[in-house]
Amino acid sequence: LGAGGVGRAVAFLCAQKGAHRIFLLNRSGQKAVAVAEEVNAKIGRNCVQAMELAGWEKLPKKRMLAVQATSVGLFPDCGSAVIEDEAFYERVHTGYDLIYQPSQTKFMRLALRAGGKAYNGLKMLVWQGVEAFELMNGISVSGEQAAKIYEMLLKKTEI
Repeated sequence: LGAGGVGRAVAFLCAQKGAHRIFLLNRSGQKAVAVAEEVNAKIGRNCVQAMELAGWEKLPKKRMLAVQATSVGLFPDCGSAVIEDEAFYERVHTGYDLIYQPSQTKFMRLALRAGGKAYNGLKMLVWQGVEAFELMNGISVSGEQAAKIYEMLLKKTEI
């Protein structure tokens, strides 16, 4: 969900990891089409299909991974989800919201309520920071150190 920088990166990652079908939903259908065409061209196969968010009901009725890559629901506007209709979440086996504050977004609550699993983006933030720190300083951060950083940030992001 979302065709901005992070949504684009997620589409590339899923395609590179071998996902057969990726549905890229965005408010602007044109932006989703541009990202889908770019990913498909660089990957060398047509696995990304662009759709407008409003057309989510055309998605397959099987349960799938949904990655929320928009700013909808980000602190301090925590009461919204990019798709509000609970019927969407009945198709989600795992909801991954790249937002990390609040620690549980409305998107995540809706996924959980529909019987799916839900995760936020805090670990992504931590490992992104670890990678940058290692590159900038030429040193390694252990998994144990990263876990401590994660725990510290988890306490700070709980609302």
